[in-house]
Amino acid sequence: MTMHIKVRRVEWLAIALLISLQATMLTWSARQPEHVNGVPILRVAAPKTERVSASISPYGPGFEQELLALFAAEKGYHLEIIEVDSPAQAMQALEEGTVHLVVGLGGKAPESLASPIVAGPAYATSRPILLHSSKRYTLRDEQEICDNPILTTQQRYLADTLSDAAEGVNCVPWTSKVDGVRVTPILDTLNEDRARFALVDDWSYSLWQPFFLSVKPAKTINREINYRWFWRSEYEDLHKALTDFWQEREQDGQIATLHERYFGFLPEEADYYELVNLSDSIRTNLPRYSDSILKYSKKYDIDPLLLAAVIYQESRFDADATSKTGVKGLMQITQSTARVLGVDRNDPRQSIKGGAKYLKMLWSEFESMDLDPWDRWFFTLASYNQGLGHVQDAINLSRSMGGTGRTWHDLKKVLPLLAWEKYYSQTKYGYSRGYEAVHYVENIRYYYYIMHGLVGLARPEAEHLGTLLSAVPSSWPVI
Repeated sequence: MTMHIKVRRVEWLAIALLISLQATMLTWSARQPEHVNGVPILRVAAPKTERVSASISPYGPGFEQELLALFAAEKGYHLEIIEVDSPAQAMQALEEGTVHLVVGLGGKAPESLASPIVAGPAYATSRPILLHSSKRYTLRDEQEICDNPILTTQQRYLADTLSDAAEGVNCVPWTSKVDGVRVTPILDTLNEDRARFALVDDWSYSLWQPFFLSVKPAKTINREINYRWFWRSEYEDLHKALTDFWQEREQDGQIATLHERYFGFLPEEADYYELVNLSDSIRTNLPRYSDSILKYSKKYDIDPLLLAAVIYQESRFDADATSKTGVKGLMQITQSTARVLGVDRNDPRQSIKGGAKYLKMLWSEFESMDLDPWDRWFFTLASYNQGLGHVQDAINLSRSMGGTGRTWHDLKKVLPLLAWEKYYSQTKYGYSRGYEAVHYVENIRYYYYIMHGLVGLARPEAEHLGTLLSAVPSSWPVI
Protein backbone atom coordinates (compact mmCIF):
# COMPACT_ATOMS: atom_id res chain seq x y z
CA MET A 1 0.00 0.00 0.00
CA THR A 2 2.80 2.37 0.90
CA MET A 3 4.69 1.50 -2.29
CA HIS A 4 1.53 2.18 -4.38
CA ILE A 5 1.20 5.69 -2.91
CA LYS A 6 4.83 6.51 -3.66
CA VAL A 7 4.46 5.35 -7.26
CA ARG A 8 1.37 7.55 -7.74
CA ARG A 9 3.25 10.53 -6.30
CA VAL A 10 6.13 9.94 -8.70
CA GLU A 11 3.69 9.67 -11.61
CA TRP A 12 1.98 12.94 -10.70
CA LEU A 13 5.34 14.66 -10.24
CA ALA A 14 6.42 13.49 -13.69
CA ILE A 15 3.19 14.73 -15.25
CA ALA A 16 3.53 18.12 -13.56
CA LEU A 17 7.13 18.37 -14.72
CA LEU A 18 6.09 17.50 -18.29
CA ILE A 19 3.33 20.12 -18.26
CA SER A 20 5.75 22.73 -16.94
CA LEU A 21 8.32 21.80 -19.60
CA GLN A 22 5.69 22.04 -22.38
CA ALA A 23 4.58 25.46 -21.15
CA THR A 24 8.19 26.63 -21.05
CA MET A 25 8.76 25.36 -24.58
CA LEU A 26 5.63 27.13 -25.84
CA THR A 27 6.73 30.37 -24.23
CA TRP A 28 10.26 30.02 -25.59
CA SER A 29 8.92 29.22 -29.07
CA ALA A 30 7.15 32.60 -29.05
CA ARG A 31 10.34 34.35 -28.02
CA GLN A 32 12.34 32.49 -30.64
CA PRO A 33 10.11 33.02 -33.71
CA GLU A 34 9.09 30.30 -36.07
CA HIS A 35 9.92 30.92 -39.70
CA VAL A 36 7.98 31.24 -42.95
CA ASN A 37 10.19 30.57 -45.95
CA GLY A 38 13.21 31.40 -43.84
CA VAL A 39 11.70 34.65 -42.52
CA PRO A 40 11.11 34.87 -38.73
CA ILE A 41 7.50 35.30 -37.60
CA LEU A 42 6.77 38.32 -35.42
CA ARG A 43 3.60 37.89 -33.33
CA VAL A 44 2.04 41.21 -32.39
CA ALA A 45 -0.83 41.90 -29.98
CA ALA A 46 -2.88 45.01 -30.70
CA PRO A 47 -6.20 46.36 -29.36
CA LYS A 48 -9.15 46.69 -31.72
CA THR A 49 -9.04 50.42 -32.43
CA GLU A 50 -9.32 52.57 -35.55
CA ARG A 51 -5.73 53.75 -35.23
CA VAL A 52 -4.50 50.14 -35.34
CA SER A 53 -6.81 48.67 -37.98
CA ALA A 54 -8.76 51.19 -40.07
CA SER A 55 -12.42 50.40 -40.66
CA ILE A 56 -13.58 53.74 -42.08
CA SER A 57 -10.44 55.50 -43.32
CA PRO A 58 -9.75 55.48 -47.07
CA TYR A 59 -6.08 56.29 -46.51
CA GLY A 60 -4.75 52.80 -45.77
CA PRO A 61 -5.07 49.74 -43.53
CA GLY A 62 -4.35 51.63 -40.31
CA PHE A 63 -1.65 53.83 -38.82
CA GLU A 64 -0.19 51.12 -36.57
CA GLN A 65 -0.47 48.46 -39.27
CA GLU A 66 1.57 50.60 -41.64
CA LEU A 67 4.18 51.22 -38.96
CA LEU A 68 4.40 47.47 -38.40
CA ALA A 69 4.60 46.81 -42.13
CA LEU A 70 7.43 49.35 -42.38
CA PHE A 71 9.30 47.65 -39.54
CA ALA A 72 8.77 44.17 -41.02
CA ALA A 73 9.93 45.27 -44.47
CA GLU A 74 13.03 47.02 -43.17
CA LYS A 75 14.11 44.41 -40.62
CA GLY A 76 12.96 41.18 -42.30
CA TYR A 77 10.02 39.80 -40.30
CA HIS A 78 6.77 38.07 -41.20
CA LEU A 79 3.91 39.72 -39.29
CA GLU A 80 1.12 37.96 -37.45
CA ILE A 81 -1.21 40.49 -35.79
CA ILE A 82 -3.43 39.21 -32.99
CA GLU A 83 -6.34 41.46 -32.05
CA VAL A 84 -7.08 41.72 -28.33
CA ASP A 85 -9.97 43.25 -26.44
CA SER A 86 -8.03 45.24 -23.87
CA PRO A 87 -4.57 46.61 -23.04
CA ALA A 88 -4.44 44.22 -20.07
CA GLN A 89 -4.96 41.26 -22.37
CA ALA A 90 -2.21 42.48 -24.68
CA MET A 91 0.30 42.95 -21.86
CA GLN A 92 -0.60 39.58 -20.36
CA ALA A 93 0.18 37.90 -23.69
CA LEU A 94 3.52 39.72 -23.75
CA GLU A 95 4.33 38.75 -20.16
CA GLU A 96 3.48 35.11 -20.88
CA GLY A 97 5.62 35.17 -24.01
CA THR A 98 2.84 34.21 -26.43
CA VAL A 99 3.54 37.39 -28.43
CA HIS A 100 6.76 39.28 -29.05
CA LEU A 101 5.43 42.80 -29.39
CA VAL A 102 2.49 44.95 -28.25
CA VAL A 103 1.43 48.05 -30.20
CA GLY A 104 -1.29 50.68 -30.09
CA LEU A 105 -1.32 51.27 -26.34
CA GLY A 106 -1.60 54.73 -24.86
CA GLY A 107 -1.13 55.89 -21.30
CA LYS A 108 1.33 57.36 -18.86
CA ALA A 109 5.00 56.62 -19.37
CA PRO A 110 5.64 53.49 -17.30
CA GLU A 111 7.85 54.13 -14.28
CA SER A 112 9.08 50.55 -14.34
CA LEU A 113 8.45 47.35 -16.22
CA ALA A 114 9.13 43.81 -15.12
CA SER A 115 12.20 42.51 -16.93
CA PRO A 116 12.51 41.48 -19.75
CA ILE A 117 9.71 43.77 -21.03
CA VAL A 118 10.91 47.14 -22.32
CA ALA A 119 9.07 50.21 -23.62
CA GLY A 120 9.92 51.98 -26.83
CA PRO A 121 9.93 55.78 -27.14
CA ALA A 122 6.68 57.76 -27.17
CA TYR A 123 5.85 58.50 -30.81
CA ALA A 124 2.41 60.11 -30.49
CA THR A 125 0.43 61.99 -27.87
CA SER A 126 -3.24 62.62 -27.22
CA ARG A 127 -5.35 63.82 -24.28
CA PRO A 128 -8.46 62.58 -22.47
CA ILE A 129 -11.62 64.43 -23.43
CA LEU A 130 -14.91 64.46 -21.54
CA LEU A 131 -17.88 64.27 -23.90
CA HIS A 132 -21.57 64.90 -23.37
CA SER A 133 -24.82 64.23 -25.17
CA SER A 134 -25.96 67.48 -26.78
CA LYS A 135 -29.50 66.51 -25.76
CA ARG A 136 -28.50 67.08 -22.13
CA TYR A 137 -26.61 69.74 -20.21
CA THR A 138 -22.88 69.95 -20.68
CA LEU A 139 -20.56 69.98 -17.63
CA ARG A 140 -21.70 72.91 -15.49
CA ASP A 141 -19.32 72.44 -12.54
CA GLU A 142 -16.51 70.04 -11.66
CA GLN A 143 -18.59 68.28 -9.01
CA GLU A 144 -20.72 66.76 -11.77
CA ILE A 145 -17.76 64.55 -12.69
CA CYS A 146 -18.61 62.60 -9.53
CA ASP A 147 -22.39 62.97 -9.57
CA ASN A 148 -23.00 61.23 -12.90
CA PRO A 149 -21.88 57.88 -14.36
CA ILE A 150 -19.15 58.43 -16.95
CA LEU A 151 -18.76 55.84 -19.67
CA THR A 152 -15.22 54.87 -20.60
CA THR A 153 -13.27 52.00 -22.15
CA GLN A 154 -11.08 49.32 -20.58
CA GLN A 155 -8.05 51.59 -20.97
CA ARG A 156 -7.06 52.17 -17.36
CA TYR A 157 -5.32 55.49 -17.92
CA LEU A 158 -8.65 57.12 -18.78
CA ALA A 159 -10.16 56.33 -15.39
CA ASP A 160 -6.88 57.33 -13.71
CA THR A 161 -6.82 60.75 -15.37
CA LEU A 162 -10.45 61.28 -14.41
CA SER A 163 -9.57 60.54 -10.79
CA ASP A 164 -6.74 63.06 -10.97
CA ALA A 165 -9.10 65.69 -12.38
CA ALA A 166 -11.57 65.10 -9.55
CA GLU A 167 -8.99 65.62 -6.80
CA GLY A 168 -9.57 69.37 -6.91
CA VAL A 169 -13.19 68.96 -5.83
CA ASN A 170 -12.52 66.17 -3.31
CA CYS A 171 -14.77 63.55 -4.85
CA VAL A 172 -14.52 60.13 -6.47
CA PRO A 173 -15.60 59.83 -10.13
CA TRP A 174 -18.25 57.31 -11.04
CA THR A 175 -17.02 55.42 -14.09
CA SER A 176 -18.80 52.71 -16.05
CA LYS A 177 -16.52 50.72 -18.33
CA VAL A 178 -17.71 49.12 -21.54
CA ASP A 179 -16.18 45.93 -22.89
CA GLY A 180 -13.04 46.36 -24.97
CA VAL A 181 -11.35 49.54 -26.16
CA ARG A 182 -13.51 50.64 -29.09
CA VAL A 183 -15.13 54.02 -28.57
CA THR A 184 -18.03 53.58 -31.01
CA PRO A 185 -20.36 51.85 -28.50
CA ILE A 186 -19.76 54.76 -26.11
CA LEU A 187 -20.37 57.42 -28.76
CA ASP A 188 -23.48 55.62 -29.93
CA THR A 189 -24.83 55.56 -26.36
CA LEU A 190 -24.36 59.32 -26.00
CA ASN A 191 -25.64 59.98 -29.49
CA GLU A 192 -28.87 58.14 -28.69
CA ASP A 193 -29.21 60.06 -25.39
CA ARG A 194 -28.79 56.94 -23.26
CA ALA A 195 -26.06 58.57 -21.16
CA ARG A 196 -24.89 62.08 -20.37
CA PHE A 197 -21.08 61.84 -20.12
CA ALA A 198 -18.23 59.74 -21.49
CA LEU A 199 -14.44 59.91 -21.41
CA VAL A 200 -12.29 58.92 -24.40
CA ASP A 201 -9.00 60.13 -25.88
CA ASP A 202 -9.28 63.14 -28.16
CA TRP A 203 -7.57 61.30 -31.00
CA SER A 204 -10.29 58.65 -31.14
CA TYR A 205 -13.00 61.27 -30.78
CA SER A 206 -11.72 63.33 -33.70
CA LEU A 207 -11.79 60.25 -35.95
CA TRP A 208 -15.37 59.33 -35.11
CA GLN A 209 -16.89 62.73 -34.36
CA PRO A 210 -18.31 63.38 -37.89
CA PHE A 211 -20.55 60.33 -37.52
CA PHE A 212 -22.00 61.15 -34.08
CA LEU A 213 -23.34 64.69 -34.36
CA SER A 214 -25.20 64.64 -31.03
CA VAL A 215 -21.95 64.09 -29.12
CA LYS A 216 -19.97 67.19 -28.19
CA PRO A 217 -16.88 67.99 -26.10
CA ALA A 218 -17.40 69.21 -22.54
CA LYS A 219 -13.85 69.37 -21.17
CA THR A 220 -10.35 68.41 -22.27
CA ILE A 221 -8.26 67.08 -19.39
CA ASN A 222 -4.70 68.37 -19.37
CA ARG A 223 -2.99 64.98 -19.16
CA GLU A 224 -0.78 63.46 -21.84
CA ILE A 225 -1.57 60.06 -23.30
CA ASN A 226 1.64 58.74 -24.84
CA TYR A 227 1.68 55.93 -27.36
CA ARG A 228 4.58 53.50 -27.51
CA TRP A 229 5.44 49.89 -28.40
CA PHE A 230 6.39 47.23 -25.83
CA TRP A 231 8.53 44.13 -26.44
CA ARG A 232 10.65 41.47 -24.79
CA SER A 233 14.34 42.25 -24.66
CA GLU A 234 15.71 38.73 -24.22
CA TYR A 235 15.20 37.99 -27.91
CA GLU A 236 18.33 39.93 -28.83
CA ASP A 237 17.90 40.18 -32.61
CA LEU A 238 14.39 41.56 -32.27
CA HIS A 239 15.39 43.90 -29.45
CA LYS A 240 18.19 45.38 -31.57
CA ALA A 241 15.96 45.64 -34.64
CA LEU A 242 13.25 47.52 -32.73
CA THR A 243 15.74 49.81 -31.00
CA ASP A 244 17.36 50.66 -34.34
CA PHE A 245 13.96 51.14 -36.00
CA TRP A 246 12.86 53.81 -33.54
CA GLN A 247 16.21 55.59 -33.65
CA GLU A 248 15.91 55.75 -37.43
CA ARG A 249 12.35 57.06 -37.22
CA GLU A 250 13.49 59.95 -35.04
CA GLN A 251 15.70 61.08 -37.93
CA ASP A 252 13.82 60.40 -41.15
CA GLY A 253 10.39 61.97 -40.52
CA GLN A 254 8.40 58.94 -41.66
CA ILE A 255 6.24 58.95 -38.51
CA ALA A 256 5.20 62.55 -39.16
CA THR A 257 4.43 61.79 -42.81
CA LEU A 258 2.32 58.77 -41.88
CA HIS A 259 0.56 60.71 -39.13
CA GLU A 260 -0.22 63.47 -41.64
CA ARG A 261 -1.87 61.06 -44.05
CA TYR A 262 -4.12 59.41 -41.46
CA PHE A 263 -4.89 62.34 -39.17
CA GLY A 264 -3.55 65.63 -40.54
CA PHE A 265 -6.85 66.69 -42.13
CA LEU A 266 -8.94 66.40 -38.96
CA PRO A 267 -10.14 69.85 -37.79
CA GLU A 268 -9.40 71.09 -34.30
CA GLU A 269 -13.06 71.94 -33.91
CA ALA A 270 -15.86 70.48 -35.99
CA ASP A 271 -18.31 72.73 -37.84
CA TYR A 272 -21.60 71.01 -37.06
CA TYR A 273 -23.52 73.16 -39.53
CA GLU A 274 -21.14 72.11 -42.30
CA LEU A 275 -21.45 68.44 -41.41
CA VAL A 276 -25.25 68.61 -41.49
CA ASN A 277 -25.09 70.46 -44.81
CA LEU A 278 -22.80 67.78 -46.25
CA SER A 279 -25.22 65.06 -45.19
CA ASP A 280 -28.18 66.93 -46.70
CA SER A 281 -26.31 67.58 -49.94
CA ILE A 282 -25.40 63.91 -50.32
CA ARG A 283 -29.04 62.93 -50.00
CA THR A 284 -30.66 65.66 -52.09
CA ASN A 285 -28.13 67.03 -54.61
CA LEU A 286 -25.51 64.36 -55.26
CA PRO A 287 -27.95 61.88 -56.88
CA ARG A 288 -28.52 64.32 -59.77
CA TYR A 289 -24.90 63.99 -60.83
CA SER A 290 -23.95 60.46 -59.79
CA ASP A 291 -24.05 59.09 -63.34
CA SER A 292 -21.70 61.78 -64.62
CA ILE A 293 -19.37 61.38 -61.64
CA LEU A 294 -19.18 57.64 -62.31
CA LYS A 295 -18.68 58.13 -66.05
CA TYR A 296 -15.86 60.64 -65.86
CA SER A 297 -14.14 59.22 -62.80
CA LYS A 298 -13.86 55.97 -64.73
CA LYS A 299 -12.64 57.73 -67.88
CA TYR A 300 -9.95 59.68 -66.03
CA ASP A 301 -9.07 57.03 -63.43
CA ILE A 302 -10.19 58.97 -60.34
CA ASP A 303 -11.94 57.69 -57.23
CA PRO A 304 -15.61 58.76 -57.65
CA LEU A 305 -15.85 59.63 -53.96
CA LEU A 306 -12.86 61.95 -54.25
CA LEU A 307 -14.40 63.61 -57.29
CA ALA A 308 -17.64 64.05 -55.33
CA ALA A 309 -15.66 65.56 -52.43
CA VAL A 310 -14.00 68.04 -54.82
CA ILE A 311 -17.40 69.05 -56.24
CA TYR A 312 -18.79 69.57 -52.75
CA GLN A 313 -15.80 71.72 -51.78
CA GLU A 314 -16.06 73.76 -54.97
CA SER A 315 -19.79 74.37 -55.25
CA ARG A 316 -21.76 72.39 -52.65
CA PHE A 317 -23.31 70.62 -55.69
CA ASP A 318 -24.78 73.93 -56.87
CA ALA A 319 -24.55 74.00 -60.69
CA ASP A 320 -25.14 77.77 -60.72
CA ALA A 321 -22.39 78.61 -58.23
CA THR A 322 -20.27 81.62 -59.25
CA SER A 323 -17.37 83.09 -57.30
CA LYS A 324 -16.24 86.71 -57.16
CA THR A 325 -13.15 85.73 -59.18
CA GLY A 326 -15.30 84.60 -62.10
CA VAL A 327 -15.07 80.82 -61.81
CA LYS A 328 -18.37 79.04 -62.37
CA GLY A 329 -20.25 75.78 -62.21
CA LEU A 330 -20.01 72.57 -60.22
CA MET A 331 -16.22 72.36 -60.57
CA GLN A 332 -15.64 76.17 -60.49
CA ILE A 333 -13.66 76.28 -63.73
CA THR A 334 -12.33 79.53 -65.21
CA GLN A 335 -13.42 80.58 -68.67
CA SER A 336 -9.91 80.15 -70.09
CA THR A 337 -9.50 76.69 -68.56
CA ALA A 338 -12.91 75.62 -69.87
CA ARG A 339 -11.84 76.75 -73.35
CA VAL A 340 -8.63 74.69 -73.14
CA LEU A 341 -10.56 71.67 -71.89
CA GLY A 342 -13.23 72.07 -74.56
CA VAL A 343 -16.21 72.11 -72.19
CA ASP A 344 -19.15 74.36 -71.39
CA ARG A 345 -18.62 75.12 -67.72
CA ASN A 346 -22.29 76.14 -67.34
CA ASP A 347 -23.43 72.60 -68.20
CA PRO A 348 -23.22 70.50 -64.99
CA ARG A 349 -22.16 67.32 -66.75
CA GLN A 350 -19.56 69.04 -68.89
CA SER A 351 -18.29 70.81 -65.79
CA ILE A 352 -17.73 67.43 -64.13
CA LYS A 353 -16.02 66.18 -67.28
CA GLY A 354 -13.79 69.24 -67.43
CA GLY A 355 -12.89 69.12 -63.75
CA ALA A 356 -12.03 65.42 -63.86
CA LYS A 357 -9.97 65.89 -67.01
CA TYR A 358 -8.10 68.84 -65.50
CA LEU A 359 -7.37 66.90 -62.30
CA LYS A 360 -5.90 64.07 -64.35
CA MET A 361 -3.79 66.51 -66.37
CA LEU A 362 -2.37 67.97 -63.17
CA TRP A 363 -1.79 64.49 -61.75
CA SER A 364 0.27 63.63 -64.82
CA GLU A 365 2.51 66.65 -64.24
CA PHE A 366 3.94 64.98 -61.12
CA GLU A 367 4.82 61.71 -62.88
CA SER A 368 8.56 62.33 -62.87
CA MET A 369 8.70 62.99 -59.12
CA ASP A 370 7.79 59.38 -58.25
CA LEU A 371 5.72 60.50 -55.26
CA ASP A 372 3.74 58.40 -52.85
CA PRO A 373 0.28 58.13 -54.55
CA TRP A 374 -1.54 59.97 -51.77
CA ASP A 375 0.99 62.80 -51.67
CA ARG A 376 0.72 63.03 -55.43
CA TRP A 377 -3.06 63.47 -55.20
CA PHE A 378 -2.72 66.12 -52.49
CA PHE A 379 -0.24 68.00 -54.71
CA THR A 380 -2.76 67.67 -57.55
CA LEU A 381 -5.58 69.11 -55.47
CA ALA A 382 -3.40 72.04 -54.35
CA SER A 383 -2.56 72.70 -58.02
CA TYR A 384 -6.25 72.66 -58.94
CA ASN A 385 -6.80 75.39 -56.37
CA GLN A 386 -3.75 77.66 -56.82
CA GLY A 387 -2.19 76.54 -60.09
CA LEU A 388 0.58 74.13 -60.96
CA GLY A 389 3.25 76.84 -61.06
CA HIS A 390 2.68 77.91 -57.47
CA VAL A 391 2.85 74.30 -56.27
CA GLN A 392 6.15 73.90 -58.12
CA ASP A 393 7.34 77.05 -56.37
CA ALA A 394 6.36 75.52 -53.01
CA ILE A 395 8.24 72.31 -53.83
CA ASN A 396 11.38 74.29 -54.62
CA LEU A 397 10.94 76.45 -51.52
CA SER A 398 10.59 73.37 -49.34
CA ARG A 399 13.84 71.97 -50.70
CA SER A 400 15.65 75.28 -50.18
CA MET A 401 14.52 75.27 -46.53
CA GLY A 402 15.80 71.75 -45.83
CA GLY A 403 12.61 69.82 -46.59
CA THR A 404 12.14 67.11 -49.18
CA GLY A 405 9.45 68.79 -51.26
CA ARG A 406 8.08 65.27 -51.76
CA THR A 407 5.39 64.96 -49.10
CA TRP A 408 2.21 66.84 -48.29
CA HIS A 409 3.53 67.10 -44.73
CA ASP A 410 6.40 69.23 -46.09
CA LEU A 411 4.39 71.13 -48.68
CA LYS A 412 1.61 72.29 -46.37
CA LYS A 413 4.25 74.01 -44.21
CA VAL A 414 5.60 76.17 -47.03
CA LEU A 415 2.53 76.88 -49.19
CA PRO A 416 1.29 79.62 -46.79
CA LEU A 417 4.70 81.33 -47.09
CA LEU A 418 3.96 82.15 -50.73
CA ALA A 419 1.74 84.98 -49.47
CA TRP A 420 4.78 86.66 -47.88
CA GLU A 421 7.03 88.86 -50.05
CA LYS A 422 10.10 87.57 -48.25
CA TYR A 423 9.42 84.17 -49.81
CA TYR A 424 7.41 84.72 -52.98
CA SER A 425 9.99 87.24 -54.23
CA GLN A 426 12.36 84.27 -54.56
CA THR A 427 9.96 82.22 -56.69
CA LYS A 428 9.22 81.99 -60.38
CA TYR A 429 5.45 82.52 -60.22
CA GLY A 430 5.31 85.03 -57.36
CA TYR A 431 2.52 85.73 -54.91
CA SER A 432 0.00 83.00 -54.11
CA ARG A 433 -2.65 82.50 -51.45
CA GLY A 434 -0.99 79.25 -50.50
CA TYR A 435 -2.81 79.13 -47.18
CA GLU A 436 -6.02 78.76 -49.18
CA ALA A 437 -4.56 75.73 -50.96
CA VAL A 438 -3.82 74.06 -47.62
CA HIS A 439 -7.33 74.75 -46.36
CA TYR A 440 -8.77 73.55 -49.66
CA VAL A 441 -6.89 70.25 -49.69
CA GLU A 442 -7.59 69.49 -46.04
CA ASN A 443 -11.32 70.14 -46.55
CA ILE A 444 -11.48 67.73 -49.47
CA ARG A 445 -9.54 65.11 -47.54
CA TYR A 446 -12.02 65.50 -44.66
CA TYR A 447 -15.12 65.28 -46.87
CA TYR A 448 -13.65 62.29 -48.68
CA TYR A 449 -12.96 60.60 -45.34
CA ILE A 450 -16.51 61.28 -44.14
CA MET A 451 -18.10 59.98 -47.34
CA HIS A 452 -16.04 56.81 -47.13
CA GLY A 453 -16.99 56.37 -43.47
CA LEU A 454 -20.70 56.88 -44.09
CA VAL A 455 -20.63 53.91 -46.46
CA GLY A 456 -18.59 51.79 -44.08
CA LEU A 457 -21.01 52.52 -41.24
CA ALA A 458 -24.05 51.88 -43.46
CA ARG A 459 -25.55 55.25 -42.61
CA PRO A 460 -28.59 56.48 -44.60
CA GLU A 461 -26.30 58.51 -46.90
CA ALA A 462 -24.67 55.26 -48.01
CA GLU A 463 -27.62 54.67 -50.34
CA HIS A 464 -26.31 57.50 -52.50
CA LEU A 465 -22.60 56.87 -51.99
CA GLY A 466 -22.36 53.08 -52.21
CA THR A 467 -22.32 52.92 -56.00
CA LEU A 468 -19.52 55.50 -56.06
CA LEU A 469 -17.41 53.58 -53.56
CA SER A 470 -17.91 50.32 -55.46
CA ALA A 471 -16.53 51.96 -58.62
CA VAL A 472 -13.11 52.91 -57.22
CA PRO A 473 -10.50 52.17 -59.93
CA SER A 474 -8.22 49.21 -59.26
CA SER A 475 -5.23 51.54 -59.68
CA TRP A 476 -6.37 53.79 -56.82
CA PRO A 477 -3.94 54.00 -53.88
CA VAL A 478 -6.11 52.20 -51.34
CA ILE A 479 -4.05 49.58 -49.53
